[in-house]
Amino acid sequence: MADKPDPVNDPPNQRWCHEFTGRADRPAPSFEELSPAFQARSRQATARLGVTVNSVHACAHAEELGGAARDFLSAAMILGSLPRELRLLIRLAVANANQCRYCTAHQKHQLHGIGVPAAKIAAIGTPDDGALSRRERAAVRFAQAMTIDAGAIPPAVYADFIAEFTPQERVEVTIVATAMGMLNKINDALRVPLESEFEELVS
Repeated sequence: MADKPDPVNDPPNQRWCHEFTGRADRPAPSFEELSPAFQARSRQATARLGVTVNSVHACAHAEELGGAARDFLSAAMILGSLPRELRLLIRLAVANANQCRYCTAHQKHQLHGIGVPAAKIAAIGTPDDGALSRRERAAVRFAQAMTIDAGAIPPAVYADFIAEFTPQERVEVTIVATAMGMLNKINDALRVPLESEFEELVS
């Protein structure tokens, strides 16, 4: 069995080791087929990303649990005290660590959209993260480490995280990272295809 790809040290063109041929989310409902609640979720996602978001429509197959999952994911991005840019950086670190092409592209798109420099975006998930602030670096390294093995976060990473964030913020960082990991698994397990508009972000 081949070694598991290393999300930090493997070059970008080696990270995406899976090409999905099956489509467990199909047939995905069209907008007209969605319930009113899922239509509202779809509109919100489209307003944020500028396209019909396949992941939202895939979850619509499970009205109650899928809806609750989407609402939790939205809450993790909106509620609390963390700034949007930091949340997106955390989410990108987790998506990189989980090898989720779909979510990586979405986070990059949103970071570009709020004016985050390309050098900072490129630094996520690499050893050369000097473009990040000390606080950003502490959060990103913690999120990446907890994604790889939450029970074996390196002491230095944990110490930096504790030094930079309050107890409330630590919980928020952890929940944001956890939510992203959950979405990575949903999208990859259901073989949700990346929207064509975002392909170039992970090519």
